[in-house]
Amino acid sequence: MADIHQTAIIADGAQVHESARIGPYCTVGPQAIIHEDVFLHSFVVVDGNSEIHAGCELYPSVTVGMKPQILGVKDDVYSCTIGAGTVLRENVTVHGATPGSGEATRLGENCFLMVNSHIGHDAKLGDKCVLAPNSMVGGHAHLGDQVWMGGGAAIHQNSWVGDHAFIAAGCMLTGDVIPYAVAEGTESRLATLNATGLTRRGFSRGDLKAIRQVYHHLFLGDEGTFKERLANVREKFAGEEAALKIVDFVEHPRSGRKLCTA
Repeated sequence: MADIHQTAIIADGAQVHESARIGPYCTVGPQAIIHEDVFLHSFVVVDGNSEIHAGCELYPSVTVGMKPQILGVKDDVYSCTIGAGTVLRENVTVHGATPGSGEATRLGENCFLMVNSHIGHDAKLGDKCVLAPNSMVGGHAHLGDQVWMGGGAAIHQNSWVGDHAFIAAGCMLTGDVIPYAVAEGTESRLATLNATGLTRRGFSRGDLKAIRQVYHHLFLGDEGTFKERLANVREKFAGEEAALKIVDFVEHPRSGRKLCTA
């Protein structure tokens, strides 16, 4: 039987695994699913159609699956999924998805969200993302795997951030960020490549060299149009899977969103 504190409120219909721990004054809604070895510390609210996967740890005053901050949204059940091993520190908020969207707000596995981070409705985060205190991710934003955000950084709604990118502290991100890059500034721009992060994650020297060459050719080069440079890079670096991730990201249908440039 799950270890549930006597002051916690577990609604009828909630599914709580027998190995879970539910601390004082937590509230778990009737459609929530709590998997094995999840630990809700205290005053945690898991509402809506939320699923907390194995080994997650939610610290005091975390809220998951609450009503999205959308003007005029009707009362409904809002979907949210937290991947296995993810840690949400104090006061983190993860809002449920827009009703009828068909997809949940989603955090990947082994993410680490520090104090006061906010994830807006319908956002999607990949695995191993790290958000420093007071980070904000707007609704419908997409973050790839191992995206790191410095303290107080904010990602505008609908923005995309590629794998292994770093968003510097205080950055106000209003454009999409290619994989491997560092974005900084109140008017966000690409500052450099996230070489430190890529090295720590085991990217080879050959990968780093190819990534750096693609970055310089696309964003710092002056030969031909940007579209022509894209085509040249795809041909020149055929077979360089890591480097071509940048080209794939840029060429993905973007619905008119701005690309963050150097």
